[in-house]
Amino acid sequence: MDSAPISMIKKNQDGYDKLFFHKQTMTEKEKSSPLQTSETSVEGQQHPHHNIKVSIYYSDEKESESVDIKLTESEVQLFKELMHVIRDSGCGTTLRIAGGWVRDKLRGDDSNDIDITLDNMMGEAFAELVNKHLASKHHQTHRIGVIQSNPEQSKHLETATVKVFDMWIDFVNLRSETYTDTSRIPEISIGTPIQDALRRDLTINSLFFNINENRIEDFTGNGIKDLKDGIIRTPLPSLTTFLDDPLRVFRSIRFASRLGFKIDEELFMAGSNSIVKDAIKSKISHERIAKEFDGMLSGKRPSSSVGLINDFGLFDCLFSLPTSGLDELYIDQLKFSHQDSEIYCTIANHWIEVGNGFEEIDTKRQVILSALMLPFHGIQFKNANKKNKEMSIIHYMFIEYIKFSNKDYDDVSLILECSEQLTKHIINFNATGEFNRKEIGLIIHRSAQLWLSVIITSFVQRREMPSKENIKKFFGFVEAIKDRDLIGVWNIKRLLNGKQVQDLLKRKPGTWLAPIVQLILEWQLENPTKTEQECKDWLLTLDIK
Repeated sequence: MDSAPISMIKKNQDGYDKLFFHKQTMTEKEKSSPLQTSETSVEGQQHPHHNIKVSIYYSDEKESESVDIKLTESEVQLFKELMHVIRDSGCGTTLRIAGGWVRDKLRGDDSNDIDITLDNMMGEAFAELVNKHLASKHHQTHRIGVIQSNPEQSKHLETATVKVFDMWIDFVNLRSETYTDTSRIPEISIGTPIQDALRRDLTINSLFFNINENRIEDFTGNGIKDLKDGIIRTPLPSLTTFLDDPLRVFRSIRFASRLGFKIDEELFMAGSNSIVKDAIKSKISHERIAKEFDGMLSGKRPSSSVGLINDFGLFDCLFSLPTSGLDELYIDQLKFSHQDSEIYCTIANHWIEVGNGFEEIDTKRQVILSALMLPFHGIQFKNANKKNKEMSIIHYMFIEYIKFSNKDYDDVSLILECSEQLTKHIINFNATGEFNRKEIGLIIHRSAQLWLSVIITSFVQRREMPSKENIKKFFGFVEAIKDRDLIGVWNIKRLLNGKQVQDLLKRKPGTWLAPIVQLILEWQLENPTKTEQECKDWLLTLDIK
């Protein structure tokens, strides 16, 4: 399980104040030292936290437990102001923060994801009341953004978004959902807190924080227990949940890998069911699956996500081979490619930590994607959609199937090609100490800011884990690149540009010019200390056709 445990649950409510957020909005101290907003705060400054005693409510049971959660000063101020909005407007609304914020607070983490549910009015109407209240107290107000219902983007009811102090808040109704057999997009109606909790993806995401009564509400009866035990479970029977919305299989995997939680056995059996796999293919767009996978790639354990995807038998729902045009030899070769991808991904994940801090940009995503694609590198197929043109199956998997960006495909292709070229140089350097500055420099020049990803992928494709010996080899080669001033070589300025070459050789522009400019780059890599005049003298010795 992840290192952040759930906060300590106490079997009493000593110190619990049900009306905590209904009290005076600002203390005298706060009035003399107002809360900083994003416009006035010092960048990177940490706001102080308040330990707040909250009650825990399990469905219809009597409240007898409590827990301390840490709220920022801004959150305390926000909740008090919202209670004043309800009091002054007489709207009688109960405000509940839903989902991820509650989960994270119970784990002792901060969260900026404040989604507030309303039980008796629309989000925009309540947001207008909030702005009216803020204006009456001479606080800054912001325009209300209304996000219309858009089920494809998981926005099933109208959502109002407004900035209060330094936080963006979403206001939306409690809701219930009814699904059809042919779509993951439900019919939505305003619901009760229990209906809203039960329709959520996982028990750990079904918790509410009732601001009015300063309490956490666990209407499923399993949310807090599963958070404490590290279990990924659905509020309703898993097979029903996944057939209603098959994308939730991938969400379950994402949260399990992100939090280091175990998958509930019933959930695993349902997610592995062939009926669910068919539903994934028929009801979910590839783009939606790619978005969930992006969330896995940005987490701490992308290799764990890939392992779970394989355990569920869903790799081909993510990276599917073309249905025709692939040679029989390759079909047999790729029979266990999903297992190879998992192995490469696991090795890459270990190497990423070793390589952190060298590159100017974060390339974790590219390294993991490159590792996943190693079993498919260099394999072509005849694309029936392109008049049987020979194309890379990685292009098919990235662009035509899962709908990743062209940049993703270009980056991964570059890393795989350059790592293949670089491997012999790494092996030779570690065996003999020889370093071919020109050839290695050309590879670094081509891979540019992905140069370290290329080196890592070279070790990954040879299935070399970052053992003590391999780390020594890795850093030895990286230091050799640094010592020969090749980091940043992709920005090297040619000693002679195209116009200078034309003038020197007294020739008009033509197809002859580009190869000569490339030769100049190679010459500079071989002769890093030589001057422009020496470059001209060398160029005049060439027999240029």
